[in-house]
Amino acid sequence: MTLETGMQELLMEFLKTLPINIIIIILSAALGLLFAVLLTFVRLKRIPVISQLADLYVSFARSVPGLILLFIAYFGIPKVLPLIGLGTYDISPMHAAIISMGFYHSGYISEVFRPAYLAVEKSQHEAADSLGYTPMQKFFRIILPQMVPVALPGYGNALVYLIHDTSLIFAIGIVDIMGTAELSIARSYGTNQILIYFIIALMFSAMCFTTDGLVRKLEKRVAIR
Repeated sequence: MTLETGMQELLMEFLKTLPINIIIIILSAALGLLFAVLLTFVRLKRIPVISQLADLYVSFARSVPGLILLFIAYFGIPKVLPLIGLGTYDISPMHAAIISMGFYHSGYISEVFRPAYLAVEKSQHEAADSLGYTPMQKFFRIILPQMVPVALPGYGNALVYLIHDTSLIFAIGIVDIMGTAELSIARSYGTNQILIYFIIALMFSAMCFTTDGLVRKLEKRVAIR
């Protein structure tokens, strides 16, 4: 078997499991975005106790390695649920990956949204209030359009980090790109190890470049508008 043929066969094998990574990335990003919005709102409103807990959570999420949170979600949730009276449930590796990655990255995204909100000048808030805008109208018509250009670069970086972190999910038994790579290396007794990791590097690079390109296009559209 030639090197080119070997690379093609390996690439096809990895492409079969690529959708698993993409699904986890999309769902984790959606969960992280929703929770980050909630965290940012609570932190900006400075609600007693709740805001301090939100600050503590963000610090915790940003200081604990993603792999540790992955293990906590996968091994810890089934043990915690019975303690709070929710019965005994096993959690699938996919669900554990989505939950841990989503909540892990929500801490980073919250730190993107909060300064973006604070970057909007106070006079903009006062002008909207003087015009009789409701809080919802003020946010969507005045604040959000000014937040988005500030937040997009940081949010794009957070998405790239999320893609990187999906390389860890094989540790809980998910046969994704990295899981397939480890199985392939084991079958060949490590003889094609460098080739496999090179292909994996190219695939992750392609996902990151695509995401970065989409965010940059969105930045240009927002800047034009």
